[in-house]
Amino acid sequence: MKRALAVPALLTAAAVTGAVVTVAVRGGAAAPAAAAPPPPATATVVRTNLATTVLTEGTLGYAPTPPVVNQIAGTYTWLPPAGSRIRAGRALLRVDNLPVALMRGSTPAWRPFALGMTVGPDVRELQANLIALGYAAGLLSAPTGQFDLSTLYAVERWQLANGYAVTGEIALGQVVFLPSAIRAGAQDVAPGEAATPGQQPYQATTDQRTVTVPLNPDLPTVRSGEAVAIVLPSNATTPGTAVAIGPAPAMPPSGSSGGSGGSGGSGNSGSADTSGGSTTPSAAATDMLTVRPDRPGATGTGDGVPVQVSLPTQSVSGVLAVPVTALLALSGGGYGVQIVTASGADRLVGVQTGIFAGGQVAIRGPGIAPGTKVVVAQ
Repeated sequence: MKRALAVPALLTAAAVTGAVVTVAVRGGAAAPAAAAPPPPATATVVRTNLATTVLTEGTLGYAPTPPVVNQIAGTYTWLPPAGSRIRAGRALLRVDNLPVALMRGSTPAWRPFALGMTVGPDVRELQANLIALGYAAGLLSAPTGQFDLSTLYAVERWQLANGYAVTGEIALGQVVFLPSAIRAGAQDVAPGEAATPGQQPYQATTDQRTVTVPLNPDLPTVRSGEAVAIVLPSNATTPGTAVAIGPAPAMPPSGSSGGSGGSGGSGNSGSADTSGGSTTPSAAATDMLTVRPDRPGATGTGDGVPVQVSLPTQSVSGVLAVPVTALLALSGGGYGVQIVTASGADRLVGVQTGIFAGGQVAIRGPGIAPGTKVVVAQ
C-alpha cells in the first residue's frame, strides 16, 4: 500500500520538475544588465607658461655680412660656387692662383702687415687668427697688437701652409677680415676676368639662418631674448628667439646667396596660436625685428622665403593651467572645475580664470595644485 502511494507522489514530483524544466527552456535568456557608463575623461593641472599671440609677416633667409672686397690686382683664377660655406682660414677666392684668406675680425684690413708696424686692432685680429688656426703654437698665447718676431714666425708658418712666398710679411688684400663664416652667393665676375682692387667678386651672407620682421605701431612690443614661433610655408611651426631690433639691414636681392627657394624643411607639426589674428606689415614700419631659429635645420636652405612669425601679445609664467574644456559655467556666474578626489568621486570647486592661450586656461582655486586631476568634456 505504501508503495502504491509512493508512485503517484513520484509522478507528481516529476510533473512539477518537468514543468520547471519546461519553463526554464521555453522562457529564453534573461535580459542583460545595463552597461556601466564609461569613466569621465580627465586632465592634470600643470604649472606652465602661457602666451597669447599675433601673426605677422617675415622673411626667412641668411643674415647679412659686410661684403667680400678684393684688394689685389691680377686675374681671378677661382671663385667659390654659390651656396659654399667658407670659414676662417679658408680661401675666399684666388687671384693669380694665390688664395685670399678669410680671417675673423670686425676691423677691415687697411694696410700691409710687417715687422715694425704700429700697434693696431688689425694686428690683434691677425694674431688671434694665427693662434686659433694653430700657426702660433709655442710663439703666441694671446693677441698683443704688436707685430713682433713671434708674430713674424707665425706668419711664415701660415705662408708656407698656403702657398705664399715665405717672407713674414702680408700684402694688403691677402687676408680679409669678416665677423663670421660666410655663405657665398651669386658671382658678379668669372674666373679669367681681371681682378682690380675694390671689386666685390660675389655676393655673400653669413651662414646663420634668420627671419626679419618689419615692425610697426600695430604690433606688440618684443624684447630681445623673447621666444617667438616661426610658421613655415608648409604650416609647420618651429621655435625662434628675438635677437635684435633696429633699422632694417641692407640685404642682398632675394635668391642671391644661391638658395634653392622655399623652406625645404619641416619643423614641429602644428600651427601657431592665432588668437590675436594676423597682421600685415604696413608702410609705416621703421624698424626690423631679427629672429634666430632655435633649430636652423628645420627651416631649410632657401633665401628670401616668406614666412609668418607669431609674436606674444600677453604672457604669464609659472601659472596653473588646465584645458579650456575643463571649465564649467556656474549658475551664479563665473567658472568651476570638477576635481577628481582620491576616492574617485568628483567635487565641484569654483575657480578664478586667467589668460586663455593655446587651448589652455590659467586657473586659481581651493584644492588646485600641480597634479590635481579634473574632469574634461569629451
